[in-house]
Amino acid sequence: MSIASLVLGILSIPLCFLFLPAVLAVVFGAIALNQIKNDPGQSGKGRAIAGLVMGGLSLLFIVLVLIAGDASFEVDSSLLALV
Repeated sequence: MSIASLVLGILSIPLCFLFLPAVLAVVFGAIALNQIKNDPGQSGKGRAIAGLVMGGLSLLFIVLVLIAGDASFEVDSSLLALV
């Protein structure tokens, strides 16, 4: 799970226009951290955290782009009346 989170987290950075890799990186990272917490003999905590962080940053970037895109496409009709 931690490797899947890391790989999807890495892929979510250049493929930030795709929503799915970032979400899966966060989900797999959370599952991996929970499994590692329950079984301390497992390794991969760093990979799980890295995937979780990269997926979270990609999701944050997607949200910011959507907010900025929505704000930039608003046209005031009173400005169009002046033309």
